[in-house]
Amino acid sequence: MTQKQRLEKILDWLNVQYEITAEDIMDEFKVSRDTARRDLVKLEEDGEIVRVRGGAILSSHLPAVAPYREREMPKSKESIAKEASKLIRDHDYVLFDTSTTVEMTARFMTSKNITAVTNSIDIVQILSEREGYDTYLTGGKFNRFNRNFTGFSAFEDLKKYKTNVLFLGACGIGVDGLTSPGEEEAHVKKSMIASSEKVVVLADSTKFQKRFFHGVCGLSDIDILITNTVPHHELKQKLELLGIELIITEIEGG
Repeated sequence: MTQKQRLEKILDWLNVQYEITAEDIMDEFKVSRDTARRDLVKLEEDGEIVRVRGGAILSSHLPAVAPYREREMPKSKESIAKEASKLIRDHDYVLFDTSTTVEMTARFMTSKNITAVTNSIDIVQILSEREGYDTYLTGGKFNRFNRNFTGFSAFEDLKKYKTNVLFLGACGIGVDGLTSPGEEEAHVKKSMIASSEKVVVLADSTKFQKRFFHGVCGLSDIDILITNTVPHHELKQKLELLGIELIITEIEGG
């Protein structure tokens, strides 16, 4: 892998996690500490990042560094969220992961008397405005960038609940399953999958091009994939082989 390719992947990581350490770069790309340091120096020289103790964060002037709740929602993600919200029935027990698409699903949801569980404070805020909803927020370590809770307490809290359906955001998805750049985020997603009868993955087409260090689950662990375009042939074939329902959305006016 060239340095240019590595730098692009580091920025992909930062657009999800907002922070990366030298150790993350060494583990993800199998490079030395000196190489990791040179990559960070290069990105800083290019104005892409700000180096902090042990690693780096995105530069504050970049749009991508906006807090999670301020990220823009592309039409592709909006169409996915609208389709996902149709799967929620009255009186369901619903588990919501943290992602912009999942958050929008909660906004579009019109079902009544829902019991919801999430680790996202933004989703809790949305659901708090609904009459007849019971909402549970996990504990754990607060991530101020993603505005959610992770860590051991979050894992343990999720074990308490058994839900009908999980709406799961995907950082990266391929024939070998879902991946995440963050270890704690990956563990939270695993705990959510274990707590739900049905797993619905929400992933726009950009997620098919990404693969991260930490595995979340195999494709066989999901029941439905909602996306905005037909996946590449190899992935589509694997989904069909496993009997996973594939829902392709259409962007209104597109």
